[in-house]
Amino acid sequence: MTGKERFLTTFAHREPDRVPVSDQVIVSRVASGVLGRYAYTGGGEFSRDSIELLRRGERDFLVGRFIEDTVELHRKLELDFVAITNRTPPRDYDREALPQKVADNIYRHQDTETGLFSVSKFSEESGLFFDIDSSFKREGVEAIGRLVPVFERELAKPVRFKDGYFDGWDGIALELGKDIAIGFNAGLGFPPELHWLEAIPLKPQWAELYLDVQLHHSLALIREGVKHGADFVLSECDLADNRGPFYSPDIYRRWLVPRYRKLVSCAHENGLLYIMRTDGNTRLLWTHIFDEIGVDGYEEIDREAGMDLGEMKRAVGHKITLIGNVDAAKTLVFGDRKAVFDEVRACIGTAARGGGYIMASSNSIHYNIPFRNFMYMVEATRLYGDYPIRV
Repeated sequence: MTGKERFLTTFAHREPDRVPVSDQVIVSRVASGVLGRYAYTGGGEFSRDSIELLRRGERDFLVGRFIEDTVELHRKLELDFVAITNRTPPRDYDREALPQKVADNIYRHQDTETGLFSVSKFSEESGLFFDIDSSFKREGVEAIGRLVPVFERELAKPVRFKDGYFDGWDGIALELGKDIAIGFNAGLGFPPELHWLEAIPLKPQWAELYLDVQLHHSLALIREGVKHGADFVLSECDLADNRGPFYSPDIYRRWLVPRYRKLVSCAHENGLLYIMRTDGNTRLLWTHIFDEIGVDGYEEIDREAGMDLGEMKRAVGHKITLIGNVDAAKTLVFGDRKAVFDEVRACIGTAARGGGYIMASSNSIHYNIPFRNFMYMVEATRLYGDYPIRV
């Protein structure tokens, strides 16, 4: 079987020749270790590198290396799917509109239309690229009001993707699309940031407008994505942390479920699978996600948050494909070869029989995972994942 055939067979709840394996994000640092050279594939360092290269006018180098490194990584490890979570900048991008470097690994961006600013930092310890200051941190909910006219204009017109937006995607799909499954992000939700969570009760009309803009863009991206060789869609926003959902199940049911139904329907109408991806403890949302929305799969089964793979297999494994559960917080970060092999073996033994399971981490192959541990995860899947399952 090809990787694509293997991947799609699991969603038909049949047993392929072996358990498919890959991950939704494989950051540049891990890819660099696997490939033996500096790579450009994703994560916080990719965001930092993109700003630096674009400021120097090296957009074509960035796009070319993103394609080359992503393709070589997936071929070298014989992975079964690729999630293209990075979009390439347009060919006529405005250098003056880019974030300005204010110190090593620190960048300031100011929107000329709204006046909103953010100061972001790349952490060489964590690999995260995050805001350390912003209009939202200083002004809270009221800063969202400056976005309202922008949102209203965006909703009033069709989405137009800029020239070159799909260049990286197209290059990867051209090289890999016949052999492995191609996916991308299109979803909606509230970021786990105080100003957005406060907007839900304080400015509900602004919060719903924000969801509508995301829906508008995501529907357009799904319709366009199928033209670029896609096989599946991943949702975008995290819904929970280790304690539970960021906002109440009632908010999720009333505000997000109807919009997600539209996304899933659009994906299915265009022949694409729709996969919900979020870490955290989402048990309180299972009825909404699996019964009311009707997704095809679920990724980031978060072991650290108490998400039990066996429980999920028993509860929903007959109707969705489960993806992941190898602990990205402990085992893949601190474990040795035996620890990784043992956990992969346990996941396969728990969830792979009958199909409907894909090997991946419990979150992503992030900055603090040693590249060898990612390779051990792939190697162990090859050892234990042949059907019929014997572990």
